[in-house]
Amino acid sequence: MRFKPSNPNPSWKNEHSLFLGASGSGKSQMCRFVTDKLTKDARVILWDQSGDHKGAHFETKAGFIQGLKRGIESGGGFRVAFCGAANVSNFEWWCEVAWSVLDGNRRTYLVAEELSQVCVTAAKASPNAAVLLNQSRKYGGVFFGLSQKPQEVSKTFFDQCEHKYIGAQRGYAMAERMAREIGVSVDQIRAIKPLEFFYSDGSFNEPKLIKIAYKKPVGVRWMKK
Repeated sequence: MRFKPSNPNPSWKNEHSLFLGASGSGKSQMCRFVTDKLTKDARVILWDQSGDHKGAHFETKAGFIQGLKRGIESGGGFRVAFCGAANVSNFEWWCEVAWSVLDGNRRTYLVAEELSQVCVTAAKASPNAAVLLNQSRKYGGVFFGLSQKPQEVSKTFFDQCEHKYIGAQRGYAMAERMAREIGVSVDQIRAIKPLEFFYSDGSFNEPKLIKIAYKKPVGVRWMKK
């Protein structure tokens, strides 16, 4: 990382979260269910190629930087997304940009769709992603990561995201792994239906089953520059 965020505040709690479910499970819906509850002054930075989340979506890096700059300078809330090519190089750049604008005086929510596309291995995350996961908490960062292929997501994300939303899985092996991850039975995981998720807060409390209703994405703006 070439830049430094500002105003470290170690008192922030770890609210990093993973949303894991097979295609059609409703993981983006579940994430929106959580982020739609944020206040209007929330700062939200997105990695969102498919337009699953509301906000101004920029395909170019220059446009994304300008949109982010305008949002920060407004002093209020904003939702700015990068929707360029989904590869490791671009994700590392996105992580570096997000890291550089963190401010420990306020929360900044970092939402990343389909992590499996930007994980080199299932071991340690790529360098900038690892810094964001390991250190953003004390600068007010809250990371929300989504994936339909948990087996391809780097271990760093599992380790640093205390909160997990587990939806329907493909295959017995993945159901077994997710059951171990949050402390429920394999049969409970296999019984999950679309738009149902077990939520674990990372404690020894029993995970809760959350059922949500489908809502069409609104407020997605595709920017030309």
